[in-house]
Amino acid sequence: MVACLLCSSPRSIGVLCTSHGVAIASPGITSEQIFSRVQPPMAVATLVDAWGVAHALGDATKIGRDPRVDIAVLHASVSSEHAAVKHENGRWRITDNSSRNGTEVEGNRVTDHELASGATIRLGDVKFYFWPESLPKIDPPRGSGRTAPTRRDELVFSAKVTTPRGHLLDLRQRVDGGVLRIGESSIELAAMEFGLLQLLVERRRTVSDPELAYVAWHEIADALSFRSVQADSENVRELVHRVRRKLASVHADDLIESKRGVGYRLAGEPG
Repeated sequence: MVACLLCSSPRSIGVLCTSHGVAIASPGITSEQIFSRVQPPMAVATLVDAWGVAHALGDATKIGRDPRVDIAVLHASVSSEHAAVKHENGRWRITDNSSRNGTEVEGNRVTDHELASGATIRLGDVKFYFWPESLPKIDPPRGSGRTAPTRRDELVFSAKVTTPRGHLLDLRQRVDGGVLRIGESSIELAAMEFGLLQLLVERRRTVSDPELAYVAWHEIADALSFRSVQADSENVRELVHRVRRKLASVHADDLIESKRGVGYRLAGEPG
């Protein structure tokens, strides 16, 4: 029997036992939304997520929602550059970077705090355990096993799309939005943003002639829950622009095509 990293119970979720995994499970996030860019020899400590997956830490590691930081946590409650972990005088410390939703250590909100072995860290709504040693990298759970132990939200829509430039995109929906993956990069989409892509994918799947696959702005307005009761073409246009800006960050801004007076369509080929 291999013991849990934090207690003597057997491991059942990565390096954790079920109890320790459940204790830090966060709603509205999947294992695919957390990844580390820190590589040996810089990897000298670890953050462990609710799936028992180890994410490598080094000195001055930046953690945040921006996919370009050292450890990316693609969740709306996490700020772009939320916090940093540093190694000073033989001790590990975490420093909050004026984040919107704050950083907690063992349930207490902090701006700068020392980290003990096994300490629980909370960034926005997402929790981790800190471990002051490097741990072997394991692949996070995918598919039906990828949700956190306490989470009951089911994946209700997914699609793979090849863009006109030949990039393969993987769309995965959650109750509160969704995630788009392209290679090693990911972007988080809010519910309406994902809803727009879902609508375009579903139209493209059901209409054989691409010229008939355009979705008019009023169809989009009717299908999605805009804050304005009387959503107009400008509301829809701004939503499309917002999604295109996010897609541009992963070089997939060619995914949505528009035709004046007709509407919008998926420019790629759904699988």
